[in-house]
Amino acid sequence: SIEWSHLNEKTLLQLKRNDPNITALQENFVNDAYALDVDWEREGDCIGKNTHLKSLRIEKWGRIGGEEQAGANFEAFYRAVACNRSIRHLSMGNCLIRIGDMFTILSPFFEHNHNLRSFEVGRLCMDSRGTRLLVSALSRCSNTSLRTIKFDFVGLDNEGAANIVNALAKHNNLRKLSLELDNDGVEWCDALAQLLLNPNSNLEELDLTNNRFDNNGATALGNAFAKNNTLKKFSLVGDRSNTTITSTGWVAFSRCLANPNSSLEELNLSENDIGDDGAAAFAAALASNTKLKVLDLSSTRRSVSAAGWITFFNLSRNPNSALEKLVLTGNNIGDEGLASMLPALVSMSSLKYLYLDRNLFTAPGLVVFSNLLRHPSCILERFHLTNNGNIITNEGVIAFAHALANNTSLKTLQLGNLNPRWGNITARGLAALANVLCNKSSIDSIYSSNHTLQTICDSESSLPANLVSSLQLNRNNNKFESARWKILEHYFSDGVKNLQELLEMKLKVMPHAIAWIGRDGTGFPLLYNLVRSMPVLFDSNSEAKANGAGAKRKRICQKR
Repeated sequence: SIEWSHLNEKTLLQLKRNDPNITALQENFVNDAYALDVDWEREGDCIGKNTHLKSLRIEKWGRIGGEEQAGANFEAFYRAVACNRSIRHLSMGNCLIRIGDMFTILSPFFEHNHNLRSFEVGRLCMDSRGTRLLVSALSRCSNTSLRTIKFDFVGLDNEGAANIVNALAKHNNLRKLSLELDNDGVEWCDALAQLLLNPNSNLEELDLTNNRFDNNGATALGNAFAKNNTLKKFSLVGDRSNTTITSTGWVAFSRCLANPNSSLEELNLSENDIGDDGAAAFAAALASNTKLKVLDLSSTRRSVSAAGWITFFNLSRNPNSALEKLVLTGNNIGDEGLASMLPALVSMSSLKYLYLDRNLFTAPGLVVFSNLLRHPSCILERFHLTNNGNIITNEGVIAFAHALANNTSLKTLQLGNLNPRWGNITARGLAALANVLCNKSSIDSIYSSNHTLQTICDSESSLPANLVSSLQLNRNNNKFESARWKILEHYFSDGVKNLQELLEMKLKVMPHAIAWIGRDGTGFPLLYNLVRSMPVLFDSNSEAKANGAGAKRKRICQKR
């Protein structure tokens, strides 16, 4: 992680001294009076000639109130940046000077700084001149240096968007590309498709969130993904007000998942109107896909009906699925969808993370669905069911508790609000969860309890203390130690009570038990009681002393 410094008198002095401790500088030049008062015409060398500065983030900087003098000072700062050759990550957001002027000033930076790896520009209004100068700057930049580009532009026309994408074609080492270009034209979609089809492209991640695509754009992207063998991650989170992709477009796009040449491993299409036909097409493609690891179809705005989800799960069964994470939050799945989901999820033997928050389930539906956790092929580690109303009842919690008895993979079962004062859960339901985590009836039952589950809700403040304790012990991530602590804490917590089980152990087993008890401070109280109860094990003279004392008492009695 980057440790950002902010401009002040001390950091300015460090920059002047080329201090190696200042590697990342972040400034909001509208809110920071100190940065505005610096004479960058005079102090610019502390940036331009600095050899240790690696990251620079500039936010909200430009002519404030139309002050030309301030504008000249800002431009002096950019000229200083243009002289720098060490910066690897440059980020500029909400800059108020004319965007074209900024790119013109920075032109030497892009041309001569071969260390530049990441370039981000956020929330800028782009006119045709600014677009032309950005394209020129990208063409000057070394085609082997850039790895990450993120652009967020407003007011960009279709031709300008296409020109920007075309300018990226020469950057063969580009790995991550994020574009929010506020444009719904066909030209730039075709340019994107050509970029993906470029045999020299090494692009691995593409984020097109909040762009306005239509069915033609979705089809063009899907066809390109089917042939591209480098792209691993794609995100197109819907723009609620502008998305015009219908089921027809999603059907065409989904075919890329059925193509064995596609390399997609992560796909995020949340907040889009997928529709029943689109959902069925995705399911059919998933049935033969062996590469996709993450799928997010959350918040489809109820464009997929309950019947559509049943079809989705019936068609998506795939014993060779590589899917590890499935996000279906905020949909219209319902109880019948849950029932059809169960065999589909059982067939996905790699699934580790499942999110079903904000759906239309009922308590009986969840009781049936809890059987997923019983299945021997289930390897779920995280399962979310929050914000489904007050559907989590005692019966549901008890069903999940029983299902968890033999489950050794689930670490998080997020059930939402388990406060007995606000939900449908009483002490009986919480006791069932506590018991499955620590069954205190015997040492064996504690040892065989669930030592994997670590989280069941956001807040543990309203949970019983014994349940919280077991969850915390499980967070040790060492099942053997969790079992040991639970046995020491719960089974032998009452002094000498239950100590008889240890006293009756065979002598050859006893040393191992003693070592197990005294491994750390947790077992010291029990070890102390054991020593007191069986001193003969620890003091070689104790038995002789005991026998001697007995013989003396016998002689005294005889004399009397």
